[in-house]
Amino acid sequence: MVGWIASHQAALHRFILSLLPDRSLADDVLQETNLVLWRKAAEYDESRPFLAWAFAIARFQVMAARRDASRDRHVFNDQLVELLADEHPTANDATPLEEALQTCLGRLSEGNRALILARYEPGTSVQDLAKAHSKSPNALSVVLLRIRKLLEECIERQLGTSIP
Repeated sequence: MVGWIASHQAALHRFILSLLPDRSLADDVLQETNLVLWRKAAEYDESRPFLAWAFAIARFQVMAARRDASRDRHVFNDQLVELLADEHPTANDATPLEEALQTCLGRLSEGNRALILARYEPGTSVQDLAKAHSKSPNALSVVLLRIRKLLEECIERQLGTSIP
């Protein structure tokens, strides 16, 4: 479950940001969503797409955050949030490339997956990650390059073709 939650952070964050105009509030809602996902892990039906389940939970967390912030005049109304949520692509709408990427991310070691996902979090730099992992920025860049190469090769195998 931890791997699925970690590998879908970017998609969850984008989904929540599409429903909440305030980045800070969206970050808070993402954390709350992660807590709920973790608490409800035993309820997840593995025969269904994980991301669709996670989006449903995120939607409820967005609604709760909106309810709590309803005194703010810069909050979307419920109808607009529902419309935006309904228009957001779900896991079932993923392209073959996105599906291959998710599969290949799942095949990485937990450390490599966490590192590559951390690199693409908004506001994260190679310098920040290097410091956190006690490596030089150049050494970390080499590690990230190797992880990207592993992903590229895996995706090409999944798709049966080279990545455009």
